[in-house]
Amino acid sequence: MRRRALAKGSSSGPESSSDESDSTRSNSNVDDGVESDTDLTDVDAFAEEEDEAWLSPNEDHPPEYYLQQLETFNEQDYTKEDYKDSSTRLINRMEDQWHKCWTYLKKEQNRDYSTVSVSTLYIFFNWLLSQRQGKRGRRLAGTKHASSLGTYWKVFRLVYERATSMKLDGKMNRSMHRVLRALAKKHGLTKIGRDKACMYVEDLALVLQTNLVTTEKRYPHGRYRIQAQLYLQLGGFTANRPQALLGLCYRHIKVTLLRDPEGGPHRVLLEFTFEFTKEFLGVKDMNTFPLFEVIYDETLIFSPHIFLLGVLFSDKAFAAYNLTSPEELTRLTIPPGRNELPLRLDRALDNTPVFRKAVRTPYGWTISPTEPLPYSTLLPWIRTLGTITGFAQVTRPYSLRYAAGKAFNENGNVSEAMQNLMMGHASITTFLKHYLSRRVTVDTQAVVRGIQPQAALMRAACTMSRSIDRRRPRRLTPEQTASVHEDPTVRSLLKQRERLKYTLTNATKHLKYKALTSKINRAKQRCRHALLREIQERWEYEQPVRDVERQLAGFGVDMENQLEVAPCALPQTQQELVSAIFARPGLTLDEELGRRNKAIHAVMRCCAIEEGGMRLSQTQHSKHRIKPPKKNEDDAQLELNEKELEVAKVAVYKEKRPTICFLCLGNQRLRIDVRTYSFHTPGGLSKHFKRKHLQPIKEGDQLRCDLCQVCLSSKMHLQRHAIDVHGTVSSVYV
Repeated sequence: MRRRALAKGSSSGPESSSDESDSTRSNSNVDDGVESDTDLTDVDAFAEEEDEAWLSPNEDHPPEYYLQQLETFNEQDYTKEDYKDSSTRLINRMEDQWHKCWTYLKKEQNRDYSTVSVSTLYIFFNWLLSQRQGKRGRRLAGTKHASSLGTYWKVFRLVYERATSMKLDGKMNRSMHRVLRALAKKHGLTKIGRDKACMYVEDLALVLQTNLVTTEKRYPHGRYRIQAQLYLQLGGFTANRPQALLGLCYRHIKVTLLRDPEGGPHRVLLEFTFEFTKEFLGVKDMNTFPLFEVIYDETLIFSPHIFLLGVLFSDKAFAAYNLTSPEELTRLTIPPGRNELPLRLDRALDNTPVFRKAVRTPYGWTISPTEPLPYSTLLPWIRTLGTITGFAQVTRPYSLRYAAGKAFNENGNVSEAMQNLMMGHASITTFLKHYLSRRVTVDTQAVVRGIQPQAALMRAACTMSRSIDRRRPRRLTPEQTASVHEDPTVRSLLKQRERLKYTLTNATKHLKYKALTSKINRAKQRCRHALLREIQERWEYEQPVRDVERQLAGFGVDMENQLEVAPCALPQTQQELVSAIFARPGLTLDEELGRRNKAIHAVMRCCAIEEGGMRLSQTQHSKHRIKPPKKNEDDAQLELNEKELEVAKVAVYKEKRPTICFLCLGNQRLRIDVRTYSFHTPGGLSKHFKRKHLQPIKEGDQLRCDLCQVCLSSKMHLQRHAIDVHGTVSSVYV
C-alpha cells in the first residue's frame, strides 16, 4: 500500500512518534463491537488526502440526504433491548395481563408503572395466578410450579424496564422474594421443578431403534422418519438447541473426502455450522462441528453420514452433476499431494432447509421445497418415540442437550472454555443453574468410604432406560373413552345441545350449535387427558405391587405386552431400511463400503415414499414378512405386485362404482398395499376422495390423472373426470 504524506503540521520527530504510538496503543483495546480490516496504527487511513477531494459533496447523496435522516432518526429502535421474537411475545403477553388486571379491578391509574409498589405487585400476581380462562373462553391449565411464578416475576421486570428505561429498585426486588414465597404457599404451588431428564447414549440408541422399527408411530411421509433419525443424532452429538438444528440449511453443511493421517481409507467428513443459536444483544459467533465417518462401526444407527448423504442424494444437492449415488462417492479418491477433496453442494440450495415440512397435495403428501420443519411438529415426535420405547419420563428435544452437555462437562478432554463455546453459554454458571440435573450421578458412598466406585451400576441407575416398561398404558381403551360421557360437565353440555336441536330450525348449521359442539369436544378432550393421567399414575404405583405379589404367589413373571409389534408388520421400504442399518460390519473394505452404500440407498427410498394412509390389515401384513433375501422370492413378490396392480386398474375402469381410488392407484410413491386398497363401500371411497384429494386443492395447482396420463384444468374438471371415467362420485354430482 502506498503511504500518503502526513497531514500538514505533523511532527516526524521521535518524541512525537512516541506520543502517537502510546496514544494508539492505549486505544487499541477498546472494542466498539464493529469489525474492521483497518489497522488503527496506520495513520494513512485517517490522513487528509492532498487534493482534499473527500470534502466535496457526493453527487448521489447531497448533505440534505443525511440531514433528513438525522431529523427522522428514531433512537428507540437502537437503544431498546434486543430480544428474540419468542421473548418479545412473552413480554408483550405479560404487559397485556398487567393492563387487563387493573382494567378488571377498575383502577386505571395503577396501569401507570410509576405507581408500582409491593402492594400493587402482590395484587397483580395474586390475580394472575387465579386466572382460569384465556382468550375466547379457552380454559387455562393454571400455574403449578413455584419456579413458573419466579419466571413471571423476571418477565415483569423486563416489562417495567422496557416501559420506563429503568430497573426496579433493589429493595423492592428483595421484598418481592417474600411476596412470591407467600403467593406460592397460598396457591399451593409445588417447589419441585420439572425433572431435567438426560437422554444418555444408551437411551438415544433405544429411541433411534424405535424410530426405525416401529409401526405404531406413522409419519405422513417417509422422509419424516429419516429427518427424525438425523435430528436425534445431531442433537445428541452437538448439544445444539432445537431451533438451531431445525434452522440448518445446505449452506451450513460442508462435505469433504478427508485423507486418514494414519493410512486408513479416506473418510467422509461432515462439518455443520450452526447459525441460528440463541441471540441476545447481537449475533453470536457461529460454531462449526466436524463429524467424521466411522469405518467398521458395529452399528450404523449412530451414523449421521448415512442419513444425511441419503437426504443429499435424494435432493440432488451436490454441485457435480454426476455425483448422484453412493457408488460414485465410493469411486472418488484424493489426488497425491493433497489431503482433502471438497464435495461442493449446489449453491442454488444454499437457503434450502435440511429439515423440511410435508404438505398435502391432491395426490397425497409431499415434502415442501422451501418450508422448514416447525418445532411444534418435531416435539410430539420425540415425545411419542419416548413413550413407545417405554420411558416413564417425558422425552423432549432438550433431553439431548442436557445429556450432551453433561458428557462434555465430565470428559477430561473438554475444557470449560470449550464446553461454553459448544453450548453457547457465557459462563459455566448457566450450565450449572439451568442444565445440570439435580440427580447426583456420583457414587458418594464409594467416595466417602474410599472404595472403588461402581460406575456401571451408577450409570444404569441414572439413565432413562431404567424405567422402560412397555406395559405402561399409553392410551385409553374404548370403554374408558366412552366413560367420559358420564362426566357431569359433559352431560350438562350434551343436554344443552339436545335442547338446541328442538328450539332452532336446522340447528346443526347454527353458529350457537357449532360453538356448543366445539365446547363439548374440548370438555371431552380434557376429561380423556385427566382420565389417562389418573390411570397412568395409579398404574405406576399399583403395577409393581401386583408384580411382587404375583411372583411371591408362584405365578412367575408377567410377560404380557412386553414386546412390541412383530417385525412381520413392517412395510417393505421400512423393512429394507432396518435390514441395512442393522447389517453387520463387512470383513473387507469393499464389503464395508457396500454396507454403507446399501444403507444410503435405503434412506433414499424412504425419502421418496409416502408413509401415510390406511393401516394394513392382518392379511396385508403377511406379504411384508422379514425373510432371508432370495432372488426367486423377490421375483415372485414383484410378479404378485404387478398382478395386484393390474386387477386394481381393471376395477377402476370397468366397475360402475369401484371401491379403489384411481388417484392413489396412479401414485407410484405409495406402497402397493395403499395403492390397491379397496374401501368397503363406494361411499367410503367418495369420503376418501373428497377428504384426501379435493380438499387440499389450491388455486393454480397443476392437476393430473397419472393413471390416464391426462392433465386436468381445474378442480371441477377433476371431479367430472372421476365420475365419467372412473365412477368415483363426489358431492357435486351425488
